Amino acid sequence: MAGRAKPPRDPNGRHVRIYCTLLDSPAYRALAWSSRGLFLDLRASLTGTNNGNISATLGNLKHRGWKSPATLANALFELQALGFIAKTRGGGVERGSKVCSLYRFTDVDCFELPKLGIPHQKATHDYARFSSLAEAEKALAEAETQRQENAKGKKMTLQKMKRAATKSVANYDIDATEPVAAPS
Repeated sequence: MAGRAKPPRDPNGRHVRIYCTLLDSPAYRALAWSSRGLFLDLRASLTGTNNGNISATLGNLKHRGWKSPATLANALFELQALGFIAKTRGGGVERGSKVCSLYRFTDVDCFELPKLGIPHQKATHDYARFSSLAEAEKALAEAETQRQENAKGKKMTLQKMKRAATKSVANYDIDATEPVAAPS
């Protein structure tokens, strides 16, 4: 009994497919280089069925060279503001739990993921709404202004650390002027 023929595997391994219409768009040209890099790094995690279940945590991206949480947050903000990715599930403080936010690429169909509560959605190509570079840059500046206004109303608080250890005290006085030799 003959089984179904499997398609030949690419001898070079996995690859990332990005159409030139996306790369030539005014919105893509308005992105900072760090945002372009994040787009490629996130795109590398896209398989055939996990669009909508893409996480962008610093822990997941450290092996790709991401070190700064601020740079990562700014790049995520730009990608969302210009319509390259959209949030499918809020996480962290937004959700009030320790789960991470999940994203989908707007140029790829998103299949239903019932376990995560993510519905099926056709590709929306949100980045294509900009007809010029100036329009994309203006939208990005407006989104940044809105983000700063939202941040002004929120009071930043730091968690208080609870110290479990008490003060360290030496058992005996140490005189640093006398040399001490280890017994042989």
